[in-house]
Amino acid sequence: MATTKQTCGLICEYNPFHFGHAYQIKKLKERFDTVVCILGGNISQRGEAAVSDRYIRAKAALQNGADLVVELPAPWCCASAREFAAGGVFLAKELGVDSLAFSAESDPALLYAAAKERTEGEAAIRALMKEEKNLSYPAAAERVLGKTLAGKPNDILGIEYLSHAGNFPAYILKREPSFLSSTAIRGSENPLEKLPPASREVFGADPAFPRDTAAGGNYLLSVLRTHPSKAAYGVTEELFARMTEQAWKHTDFPAFVQACVNKMYTAARVRRAAWAIAFGFPEALRDKTPPYTLLLAANEKGREFLRTTAKTRTLPVLSRPAETMDYKEGELNARLNGVLQIFYGGKDDVKNTPYLIGETT
Repeated sequence: MATTKQTCGLICEYNPFHFGHAYQIKKLKERFDTVVCILGGNISQRGEAAVSDRYIRAKAALQNGADLVVELPAPWCCASAREFAAGGVFLAKELGVDSLAFSAESDPALLYAAAKERTEGEAAIRALMKEEKNLSYPAAAERVLGKTLAGKPNDILGIEYLSHAGNFPAYILKREPSFLSSTAIRGSENPLEKLPPASREVFGADPAFPRDTAAGGNYLLSVLRTHPSKAAYGVTEELFARMTEQAWKHTDFPAFVQACVNKMYTAARVRRAAWAIAFGFPEALRDKTPPYTLLLAANEKGREFLRTTAKTRTLPVLSRPAETMDYKEGELNARLNGVLQIFYGGKDDVKNTPYLIGETT
């Protein structure tokens, strides 16, 4: 009797695609027939320009075993762990995969327990944040629950994935610590040497790899010196005042970020806030979901998955950036990617097309 083909959704950034990512996809392909990657767009969750364009990172994923790569667009790709996970899990469910997949440092039982605890305390956490306007979500959660649920990045995201997944199945892999992290690779003298051969070939063909994130940062500084609006995602009155004051004291974006950091605001939050102010990320992001996803790369198996789910799927899977312009989020991404093109070059975003492998039908 034939076995039912199973698909998994993997929320990722591939910033850049390294040996740990290759190992993860290899292990998933032992369990699932089709691996669908939901890739963060051209701004990372850390609030930095990605090391390479989303289409290049998607191609690297496909060359290393993924079957389908679609985009988690801004502002979700450049949001806190909470909203980043919410957007990614929403897309996974809407695409019609059978299971959510991710890697974490801790035992899955601990992550499930932490997610349950956090979910049950959500109302109290939000009430405390409403009462104390400048209180961050992690700080509010720690006060309500009496402890920090996780300190490692993959565990933090894992708890958020499980919290948003609810009863949706999840397949959790143990993160292999022997592999260099994306952060370590980006900070190395020659990042290309740290990547798998297939990734090295893809990223090596990008003349801008790895991107100098300070270039785009200086654009953000100029916005903060002109007519910024504090009505943006993740921007409290206190943070806005701090950022606009420090913007006039610094001409170097990394130095500006460090000057804004304190016990309340991490460097990642400051960077995300700068993008939110510059491009008008909506304040109530946690109440919104991505209205579409953009096809970045696919092989024949990935296209077959899209064909088989087309009748039950209500989420639009668009093929070209020009098609996203009917959505406010599409316009936002077009403006954002247009600014990035000034600093890093590359193809005009609206003319981009997905990377496809195999025969098309």
